[in-house]
Amino acid sequence: GLVVACPEEIGFNQGWLNAEQLAQQGRALGKTAYGQYMIEVAGGAR
Repeated sequence: GLVVACPEEIGFNQGWLNAEQLAQQGRALGKTAYGQYMIEVAGGAR
């Protein structure tokens, strides 16, 4: 269930991106598993 070396998630965890920015990046990738993962992380599901 974890994505290894997701730069956007690392940026989010370090405070370089906020939840909306992370979700926006996820939405830009559409329905891909990677994009959905970022949306879940932004929403606090992970």
